Amino acid sequence: MRVSIARRRRWNNILIIGIIAFIALLNLPTIVKTYLLDDPLEQNAAPHLMNPNAQLRAIYFSDWSLEVIDGQWQSSQPIDIEAYELSSRWAALAGTEVDQETFDNLKTKLNAPKTIEVWYADREEPQRITYYQLPQFWLLKNWQDKWIAVSVESSFLSPLAE
Repeated sequence: MRVSIARRRRWNNILIIGIIAFIALLNLPTIVKTYLLDDPLEQNAAPHLMNPNAQLRAIYFSDWSLEVIDGQWQSSQPIDIEAYELSSRWAALAGTEVDQETFDNLKTKLNAPKTIEVWYADREEPQRITYYQLPQFWLLKNWQDKWIAVSVESSFLSPLAE
């Protein structure tokens, strides 16, 4: 009698271990995809100008600004577009990364740099964006200290552009 109880327990343990192994085997593709493989969309994504994980609070240009005041985006100058829409354009701005060799080749064509200060809700210091506005594109230094090229009309990002 004792032998059959020991065999039954052993058989139960084998069944439990087998079921756990079967469940793990079924979940293996999901585990591999989630934890071991890089997301191909992330690798091919264009680098963002501003930190996409931080909450934007204000953008200060040389002669005007966009700020959140009482929960609403407001511009220091009258503009033909909603301040929220313009801040969203800046926040979503992404471009093509420019390597150092290309940047060095462009240096002779660059005019005086301009700077934008970007303040985030959870940061004590602003992000300072140095940029050059060329006829074909904008050359901007993003939040990761990489140069990115963005092809947009001047009025798309700066409604006060000359």
